[in-house]
Amino acid sequence: MLRLRTLPLVAAATAALVVATACTGQHAKSGPVGTPSEGGTATFAESAGSKPDYIFPMMTPIHQSIANIEQFNRLSYRSLYWIGKDDQPVIDPALSLAKDAVYSKGDTSVSVTLNDYKWSDGKPVTTRDVEFWINLFRANKSVAAGYIPGEFPDNIKKFTAVNDKTFTLDLTGAYSPQWFNYNELAQIAPIPQHVWDKTSATSAVGNFDRTDATAKQVYKFLDSQATNTSTYGKNPLWQTVDGPWILSEYRADGYSVFTPNKAYSGPNKPHLDKFIEQPFTSESTELNVIRSGKTIDYGYLPVQEVSQQNTLKNSGYAIAPWKSWGTNFTVLNFNQPTAGPLIKQLYIRQAMQSLVNQQAYVNGPLRGTGSVNPGPIEISNFVTSYDANMTLPYNPQKATSLLTAHGWTVTPNGTTTCASPGTGATQCGAGIAAGTKLQFNLEYSSGVVTLDQEMQAMKSDFSAAGISLSLNQAPFNTVLADAAPCKPGASKCTWQIINWGGGWIYGINPYPSGDQLFQSGAGSNYGGFSNPKSDALISAAVHKADPAALPAVANDLANQVPVLWMPSELYRISAISNRLSGVNTKQSPILSLTPEDWQITK
Repeated sequence: MLRLRTLPLVAAATAALVVATACTGQHAKSGPVGTPSEGGTATFAESAGSKPDYIFPMMTPIHQSIANIEQFNRLSYRSLYWIGKDDQPVIDPALSLAKDAVYSKGDTSVSVTLNDYKWSDGKPVTTRDVEFWINLFRANKSVAAGYIPGEFPDNIKKFTAVNDKTFTLDLTGAYSPQWFNYNELAQIAPIPQHVWDKTSATSAVGNFDRTDATAKQVYKFLDSQATNTSTYGKNPLWQTVDGPWILSEYRADGYSVFTPNKAYSGPNKPHLDKFIEQPFTSESTELNVIRSGKTIDYGYLPVQEVSQQNTLKNSGYAIAPWKSWGTNFTVLNFNQPTAGPLIKQLYIRQAMQSLVNQQAYVNGPLRGTGSVNPGPIEISNFVTSYDANMTLPYNPQKATSLLTAHGWTVTPNGTTTCASPGTGATQCGAGIAAGTKLQFNLEYSSGVVTLDQEMQAMKSDFSAAGISLSLNQAPFNTVLADAAPCKPGASKCTWQIINWGGGWIYGINPYPSGDQLFQSGAGSNYGGFSNPKSDALISAAVHKADPAALPAVANDLANQVPVLWMPSELYRISAISNRLSGVNTKQSPILSLTPEDWQITK
């Protein structure tokens, strides 16, 4: 999922405090003061410039963001498996809609039994609701963000409802159970078939989803309602939920008010009367609200205002780091008519990556709190190290030599041009004419000071090899809409390089096999990267429970540079009011919110 970052603290001493706080799982100060009470209102600060704007739990690529999924949609609609236990990206059975999946027939069949959940209107959540989601996804996979050719739903040979609580999926082949649990089953979110299976606001509910043609009409209707944000607080469609919260008010700027689902049948019933998500156009605006004494119970501290840390602590806020499970990158558009022929050349991508001075970004804008990120998977239990021969650290000399060796006249602080067109080993490559300039437009999200600093630094670093970057800022949602994947030659395929800020969270697909982002034709493969060898390695990670599979994917993609790898960093440094009890400072690795756990202290 896309993420817009709120950046971390600056000084080394502060970084040490962050690590210590993360390890203990406690507030940096004394924690909540007083006695937890029932009722009241808690307010969460949305990331700067990033507002939720899509409620239907079947995203298109332009809506697939943390703001929409983990911090908006999932409050009301739960998937089969809840990802995140404390700060680890693992399934939490206690918060999941379903019991553990059971595999058979050589991992070609899986059986799932639902727990006893109900919709807010009292109807039970059943296998029919699961089938409804699957049918809509199948009929509309071409526009679904989570679609990956050959995977769900292409790999489902047969869905069988054994009864109202248990269903089986017969698969087209054997799959790694770990991968299938995390990246297939965990993205399925049952939706209320008895309310939503209709083709218009006035049509009766039917079984329209069971025929592709009418399933497309159902999806079109639900999508039209989801994009009509002005009706969110009163549209009866969105009042039928199985999660703990119902959206009761929504404004165009992203201001959202949730009230408890009184019929919520899961654990951890809400204590609050209201949960509010407050939008902000910039980090400084958010901090000004906190400093003004107005109530933001769960905010964040921008890096450029680190001097306010002690002030906030003395004003009753605890400081807690929020680390995400994901990777960070800048997206390259392989299909853009002008830039595409350049980006498709591996040596040019490798030259560009060799000009990304990640350590300087860590030492400068991130003030030592980030780390160099060599590829798609952070160093973890999945990948313990990268092959140094496959990674591309900062090396301007290497960048220059790569370009020179392929027929370019490199002009430092000027514009490098193609002097030897053609497809030979020492020539510029297919589709690149003589005199072509190495210049690109780079669009990135506004409102985040350190992202601006990184992009300005990248422009300067690229100029050392004569690669020209023209920078342009826009609000996060605009950047996200502009980054929509496009086919070669498409008239609207205008963007060349984009950074929406913060890269990708492995949320609805927490097993980092690379298929969602980098497999050919994947719905979230924004830049259109395609490589047969990469596809084969990704396929091996999907189908086999082999511990060597993920490292192979990581090293291959590090070297292929489907995107420009950027430093890993914290999602944000949370500032949590000491009047708020029940917040787990081991915050969700996929950036979910659980305000049903929170209470106001008195």
